[in-house]
Amino acid sequence: MTDIMNNTINMKASVYEEIITFKPFKFVVGKERKEVYMHSALVARWSRVLDKMMSSPFIEGQQGFAVLADEDVRTVAAFAEFVYTGDYHLPSVEAPLDSKTEHGGTESHDTNDCRDSDKVLGRPLNNHWTAFATSEEYGTYGCRKPSSNPVTPSTARFRLCPKCYWIFPYGGDCTSCGHKLDAPPAPAPPSVPLAPVLNPGSMRTDYSDFFIAHAKVFAFADCYGINALMDLSMRRLHQALCGFRLSKTRVGDILALVRFCYERPGPEKLKRLVASYSAAIMDPGVSNLMPDYFQQLLKERGDFAADMAWFLASRAAGSTKC
Repeated sequence: MTDIMNNTINMKASVYEEIITFKPFKFVVGKERKEVYMHSALVARWSRVLDKMMSSPFIEGQQGFAVLADEDVRTVAAFAEFVYTGDYHLPSVEAPLDSKTEHGGTESHDTNDCRDSDKVLGRPLNNHWTAFATSEEYGTYGCRKPSSNPVTPSTARFRLCPKCYWIFPYGGDCTSCGHKLDAPPAPAPPSVPLAPVLNPGSMRTDYSDFFIAHAKVFAFADCYGINALMDLSMRRLHQALCGFRLSKTRVGDILALVRFCYERPGPEKLKRLVASYSAAIMDPGVSNLMPDYFQQLLKERGDFAADMAWFLASRAAGSTKC
């Protein structure tokens, strides 16, 4: 009995015991100085940088809170959700029909013909798009390479059109180009879902803030050394871009994302992602006017123009680097 008691006494505390016995640490976020609380033990498990900030003899550790002045509440809230659940979600809210957000998707094209500006553009047909959409570096959340493992129609959920590379639910022909498909689809690992179409019911939804929110999460994770969150946010942004239906107006959503990534110091991988996507949609299958939509931004941002030129030159040389 004594041995049993000793063994019980000497048992190591569980992870949850460590969490509930630590007082939540306060983070003061953004210009509004919003107070956000998270258990320091959990935060420390994900970020050594934040761990040192919370427990160091420097001012943050002594005063009992840390100031994240350059972050916004939505980004920190996404991190908090990740800390507690290992995942995060960002709501995609439809903007009013006549709204122009700060990063709005109206900068690329002014027109009085709303029907024409909201019309869904085609999908890229070049090899660079295929390489981008199937890239394991970004998460393979979009189009997927064929697999040798067969999948029965009863278990398949999505299909990949070999003609236009559009992802659509199983059952019927391609919803983008109408191509008839008889063969069963290639499977996707359950842990890596295929890219859903963003808000398939409306082409007037502005997704610039939604894209930028994922980019902010990635930049936050990069800043504080949270590798798992970096991988997740990169996959989420890649997924969103692969499932994004372009229109003349919606090109502005992409331009807004590019501006955000290039107008401030940030991770090179994030810049490479948006430059690679931008190069992929430079395709007559999308629109012959795509260079016109990007012209002003290419003049303003020489670094973005250089990255785009490299991807386009690689594509012209037959390379699939993305």
